[in-house]
Amino acid sequence: MTMDSILEKALKKITPSEEERKELEEDVKKILKTTEEIIRPKGLGHTLSGSIIRDTWLPHKKDFDLFILFPENAPREELEKQGLLIGKTITRRMKGSYVIAYAEHPYTRAVILGYDVDIVPCYSVKSAEKIKSAVDRTPFHNRWIQKNFPLRLSGDVRLLKQFTKSMGVYGSDTKVQGFSGYLCEILVANFGSLKNLLKSASKWKTDVYIDIEKYHKELPEDLKRKFKNNQLIVIDPVDKNRNVAAALSPENFARFVEACQAFLKKPSGKFFSEEKSVNLKQLENSIKKRETVLLAIKFKSPEVIPDILFPQLRKFGKRLKEVLEDEEFQVFGNDVYGNGYSMLLLELNGEELPKVKKIEGPPIDVKDRSDEFTKKYKKIGKVWIEENKCFSEIKREFIKPEQLLRETLKGSFKKLRERGVPSYIAKSIRKRYQFLNEKQIISLAKKDKEFALFLKEYVNKVC
Repeated sequence: MTMDSILEKALKKITPSEEERKELEEDVKKILKTTEEIIRPKGLGHTLSGSIIRDTWLPHKKDFDLFILFPENAPREELEKQGLLIGKTITRRMKGSYVIAYAEHPYTRAVILGYDVDIVPCYSVKSAEKIKSAVDRTPFHNRWIQKNFPLRLSGDVRLLKQFTKSMGVYGSDTKVQGFSGYLCEILVANFGSLKNLLKSASKWKTDVYIDIEKYHKELPEDLKRKFKNNQLIVIDPVDKNRNVAAALSPENFARFVEACQAFLKKPSGKFFSEEKSVNLKQLENSIKKRETVLLAIKFKSPEVIPDILFPQLRKFGKRLKEVLEDEEFQVFGNDVYGNGYSMLLLELNGEELPKVKKIEGPPIDVKDRSDEFTKKYKKIGKVWIEENKCFSEIKREFIKPEQLLRETLKGSFKKLRERGVPSYIAKSIRKRYQFLNEKQIISLAKKDKEFALFLKEYVNKVC
């Protein structure tokens, strides 16, 4: 099949049916009608946000954001208090359910008529440069898209979303660290088509810079410093000081570039596949062939939103990697999982270290230091001279990684925090955690499809 026929076939699968469009339109009207009845007496406005208002949504997408617009002079305390009250009232009248979530300020995360609806209070400011909180920028995104985004490109955006979704890099949340829907729309608008984008992206290296509104002739020094860790810099069309691609991790940037290269070299429908399956026998064989050691720490997920959980999980993983490497265990790779339960996955080069450890000391001609070294280590091991330097051999305290990790994770909440374990993780670990060896990890993958997918992605990523 040609590339065009593959794209055409994929687009048919990911374009919502007329029936689905009609159902969405009717449900949104009902929600907005109730919203207007509640906020009109208060003199407030509203706006929708998300792909549903610009026809770039994927089938079965059942979520959108509803922003409640407050006057610019409203006190922050009133915005938060009234915003939550309005969100709860809308949800109750529509016979839905809700939880209170927290970003820059609290908002209502509701389920209404089967849709996930974030009801977010924000300020109605005159320009994006005068925003009082990050969410105030969203209405300006909507206006820019409506004014600058040709409807003929909707299909290309859908294809780009599905392309990134199929490789697990769609979503700008802290769990995925990938491409937001807004970023997909800007990229397609900038390059004029999906094919043009894929051709350009296949040649990307690092420090890719896109400024569709041409705010800057070249990136100013202060923004270079601000975006120094970003491989892809896409200046927000409504905010010249913001990178829309800031959430994209270096790993996911590289995966996207490699996928573009692979698709152009050999076009295939698999790049737009919805299928998520794992050949468990193949996965198990792949893990065994690596001849490394898999170890996992499994515990109850803290009751926080993913945008708080995943940064803490990654910080936890980084800290334990440092602890292991300080004791000379070699960490080949690590990753984090959070879906029903949380887990830190560690892959090490070996299961045990030698029982003794060689320590290099100072040159023998630095008398005071060499004497101090000899005095210290003769008490606990042997000392000798090798090529004009002092050396000692001492018994290791930990020869297995699990021994070291158990010691690190024991004690009070205060002790865990002092050792660098993030707060929410420390609270959960303090109550209970479980070590899983490689056999138990594979066994868990056989019972839990989502974890199996995660394990497959990890193995594919590090291979």
